[in-house]
Amino acid sequence: MRNADMTANEGAGETDREIDAMRRIGELYHFWLHEAPLLTKAVTAATLFGVGDRIAQRIEAESGLEPTVAASKEEREDRDGLVSASTARTLRMMAWGGLFAAPIMHTWFHVIERAIPGTGRLVIAKKVVADMLVIAPGTSLAFFTVTKSMEGEAVGDAFEVAKAKLPPTLLADYMLWPAANAVIFGLVPLHYRTPMTHCVSLVWSAFLSGMASHGPVDASVLHVPHPIAP
Repeated sequence: MRNADMTANEGAGETDREIDAMRRIGELYHFWLHEAPLLTKAVTAATLFGVGDRIAQRIEAESGLEPTVAASKEEREDRDGLVSASTARTLRMMAWGGLFAAPIMHTWFHVIERAIPGTGRLVIAKKVVADMLVIAPGTSLAFFTVTKSMEGEAVGDAFEVAKAKLPPTLLADYMLWPAANAVIFGLVPLHYRTPMTHCVSLVWSAFLSGMASHGPVDASVLHVPHPIAP
């Protein structure tokens, strides 16, 4: 009986330590989010986009998805490079997240809050629609143009690829982001909206990574919810 009580106490103590550690991490993140908001959001985005890409690559490997001709060429060319093709792909996603997605969303949330202030139902609906009309197509075109340029494509050619991939990307976007943005605009404080968006982007970045490397991909393969915003 005494041994059982000791085991229970040890388990409770371990749980308390884990909770305390999570609390300290949360407080530290909160501190840096206010001290260096853009840098903190950039690091968060880079990390989550990198994780999203690794998830995408794992799903692709298990699903037997074949790479595009460009991806196959890249794989052959990178065998003797400093990093593997899969690592280079992850680094591109991290660069997009940290250098582009985070600043874009940081700016967007402040701009739209000034343009459409408040959190009422009609206000939230206006913000969601604005996101669908501005951010969804804009960031999708930018993502494919930037990442393809990172692969060595000419900017003009990369933009043509982006335009071709835009329709299926928007279709998947509108399955996921309007509902997610309704929650973000309605419940999440302004300082936390960009990090919360990047948490949702853990799923979205997996889809984007697959689209960038394999062309149109069935959203269900990458577990994009249907239907339920960057």
